[in-house]
Amino acid sequence: MSNAVKNIMVRAINKRLAAGETFEDIIKSYPRLTETEIEEIKKEL
Repeated sequence: MSNAVKNIMVRAINKRLAAGETFEDIIKSYPRLTETEIEEIKKEL
């Protein structure tokens, strides 16, 4: 995953977390993410 894509994903997930969604529910809506990509996003949050 490129840095630009990761940054966009992190911003989108942060907004959804702020709206009260759980990380697990948010990640389920991105089924194409690999475990490695999910871990990279978690580190950025």
